[in-house]
Amino acid sequence: MAVPEETLWEMKPRTLAKHQILRLYLSAWFPILGQYNQTVLYVDGFSGPGRYKNGEDGSPIIALKEGLKYKEILTTTHLRFLFIDERLDRITHLEQELTMLPKPNNFSVYVGNGSFDEEIKPILEQLNQSKKNPIPTFAFIDPFGFKGFPFSTVNNLLTNNKTEIFVNLMADAINRFLEHPDEQITQHIIEAFGTNEVLEIAKKGGDRITKLRLLYQQQLRNCARFVRYFEMRDDKNRPIYYLFFATNHPLGHVKMKESFWKVDPQGGFKFSDATNPNQQILFEMDTAAPTLADLLQEKYYLHQRVKVEEIEQFVNDETAFIRSHMVNALKLLENDNKIQVDSKKQDGKTRSKGVFSNEVIVNFVERPPQPPQPPQPSQLTLF
Repeated sequence: MAVPEETLWEMKPRTLAKHQILRLYLSAWFPILGQYNQTVLYVDGFSGPGRYKNGEDGSPIIALKEGLKYKEILTTTHLRFLFIDERLDRITHLEQELTMLPKPNNFSVYVGNGSFDEEIKPILEQLNQSKKNPIPTFAFIDPFGFKGFPFSTVNNLLTNNKTEIFVNLMADAINRFLEHPDEQITQHIIEAFGTNEVLEIAKKGGDRITKLRLLYQQQLRNCARFVRYFEMRDDKNRPIYYLFFATNHPLGHVKMKESFWKVDPQGGFKFSDATNPNQQILFEMDTAAPTLADLLQEKYYLHQRVKVEEIEQFVNDETAFIRSHMVNALKLLENDNKIQVDSKKQDGKTRSKGVFSNEVIVNFVERPPQPPQPPQPSQLTLF
């Protein structure tokens, strides 16, 4: 993907999808965190000019508008916004855009012209000083390449237990430069991953894009409890970058999964420029319910009596699915007589058929389907 040289450039369909995820998540993040914390911080590490060539909002304007939606319920919360970009022309344009949005007194907007890695250092110092009362922070890191967001900085951000990151890993660009003769370029790649292991991927062959994704995923899991990714593809349906979300908060994990499912209802957590983002999905095959039903059978058949609250925690924390998928999966299992449900809930109230509130008790009565076993040697026929 060519890096645009102009101040404003045209928005790609995949960028629209990326911004839909961001908008959906922030619409949950601001009101939830803002009501229970004195200060919340939003950081946009590669902010750009705040506007695209055809007038679409850029990520800084999206974030600010989402915060402003909740200004009436966040009157006692200090909302801080930090927008960073290396290009002075883009920062200048962003400042002009920001003047057009009226902001209440509890909104503070800071604009930094410089590298993300340098401009974020004072913020990291503040976050480290407030570890006893951490400031909820959302950091959107969306570079064009792989320079300027070393993994050490990502790791430092995530040491604050209330920090979440949403980072764009340009896997296709990294793959093309893995064997570059300029050591300065490959050093940027090493810094982005936080390990020399990334250069070994070029030597081993195979699906290098997937291996890059797996390595970065592994690195994030070393410093965050929950890690999810969303794959973006070009107009030829080739993977070009991954949006990684990392958090230590179970609710943040659930809300980001919900955002992913809204942008990709078919559940592949992918968006491709080869598809039409404006085309309405008239119907879809719901593969989530049967897939999750099999997973629940595999998980719980040895623990036959389980409260729905426990099942939901498993679904939320350890799978890509969300509560609505769990309910549909349990309905499917009940209709197929693969589970039995107590007529009384744990609180003693009568349970209605097809309803799976947290107090409902589920009995898994059937083992999950077993994969076919290979024939034993005595059964083999040689020709």
